[in-house]
Amino acid sequence: MTNEEHNKYIAWAFLANGLFQSAILVFVFGLLAVMFAVEPPGGDFPAGFFAAIFAFVGFINLIFLSPNFVAAYALMKRKPWARIASIVAAALSAMNVPLGTLAAVYSLWFFCGENWKSVYPETAGSGNPPFSQLPAVGETKWEGYSKDEEGAYVYRTPPPPDWR
Repeated sequence: MTNEEHNKYIAWAFLANGLFQSAILVFVFGLLAVMFAVEPPGGDFPAGFFAAIFAFVGFINLIFLSPNFVAAYALMKRKPWARIASIVAAALSAMNVPLGTLAAVYSLWFFCGENWKSVYPETAGSGNPPFSQLPAVGETKWEGYSKDEEGAYVYRTPPPPDWR
């Protein structure tokens, strides 16, 4: 399977998890609406209090649900921030068994390895040369900085002090 197909399947996994969790949320709120519609015999049911609690719980569920749709959109459109969105969505949806866990494991396998670099090449590097390609210490202009191949100054972490 190619990396583009993996990217597409991860997007569909996040979309399926988001739709499944949305359906469960709608079902639970449908049951709650029926519960509020039926008046208890005593008449002392604090419906407003429970409605406020369930509105808060629904809002929290929507916060945990929305990264699935954001990541699915970013993966389908191959946005440069799709990797970050997928990792965030994977972290938040890992507890939603079974589809959320499946999407999380699949996404983390793909984006924490080397496979994603062929699908998103513009975000594959940070723009700085690897540490092994930095110039030697004698070529530095001032402490911690050295010139790269293009002549630009890049910061190189100085070695830790020797306190022996």
